[in-house]
Parts: sequence; structure tokens; C-alpha cells
Amino acid sequence: MKKIKLSLIGLLQALGIVAYCALISGLFWFLGKFMPQPSSQFMVMAFILVLLVFSAAVTGAIVFAYPAILALDKKFKQALMVFAYTLLYIVLFVLIGITALGYLFAFS
Repeated sequence: MKKIKLSLIGLLQALGIVAYCALISGLFWFLGKFMPQPSSQFMVMAFILVLLVFSAAVTGAIVFAYPAILALDKKFKQALMVFAYTLLYIVLFVLIGITALGYLFAFS
């Protein structure tokens, strides 16, 4: 079996987080654009809290599952490296997004 670089695993995990966040953002955009305003604020708050818990589980699984497997196999250095690469790439994507938004707003 071919061994995958830890940095590539971190990149793929960060891309998974970005894709999931884009999916949830698209869901909110769709709901805001095409759904009528809900009559019950309670149901909206309940939906948002359930989505928050679900999102924490999904993103936690994406970020922590593989490092946890490595740690259980006593590969602590690799586990920390994958985790660090994932966080590094997420920060990089956030900075790229902030920069892109800055340019969009500056030239519009």
C-alpha cells in the first residue's frame, strides 16, 4: 500500500471542512432566499442548535478521527503532525477567503 504524506492528509481534511462549511452556508442561503419566514422563533432556534451539534460532530470527525486512530496505534508524532497540518491549512484557507473578500469589497 502506498504511504500518503501527512501534509496531504491534513490538506484533504481541511478541504473537507471547507466543503462542509460551504454546504451549510448554501443551505442557509437557500433557506433565506426561498423559504417563507417561519412563524415560530422557537423552531428556528431549535433547528440552529441541532445543526450546531451536528456540525460539531461532523467537523470533529473530519479533524480528529484520523489523528485519534494514529494515536491509538501509538503513532503520536504522526497524529500531532496530521492535526497541525489540518489546522494550518484551515487557517490558510481562512486567510485566503478574507483576502478574496477584501478584494471583492474594495473593487465593488
